[in-house]
Amino acid sequence: MNEMCPISFVQVNEKAVQINAALTVFSLILFFFTPYKWIILVLSIDFFIRGFLNPSYSFYSSFSKTILNIFKVKPTMVNAGPKIFAAKIGVIFCCMIAASYLLNFEKTGIVIGLIFTVCAALEAIFKFCIACKIYPFIHKG
Repeated sequence: MNEMCPISFVQVNEKAVQINAALTVFSLILFFFTPYKWIILVLSIDFFIRGFLNPSYSFYSSFSKTILNIFKVKPTMVNAGPKIFAAKIGVIFCCMIAASYLLNFEKTGIVIGLIFTVCAALEAIFKFCIACKIYPFIHKG
């Protein structure tokens, strides 16, 4: 997404975003298939930091940037606005999953989690961000 958007003229490294998405998929797999249910809290805090605070304080983003630096991967810069919007949607997904499990609606949490996992996997594998496709309809300049 190379267009400029109404809330951000900041650019982010799309490759770091892809690693963040892969880390999200990994975190969701941990949540669903291990007893480490606390990972959803870590994930939601990280999305909150990326979406509402300063993405440079995000531990997932810091890890992604470190990986890219180690392997000396050339950045591909894209508009940050849709990615920030996607992070805000990520907070909502994490909260819905956590609430579903806390209220013993595990099947609902699994369905929400599967949708979220598919969205994150599409970003990680194909650079296809569903929230970024929704973004222009929500934020009409």
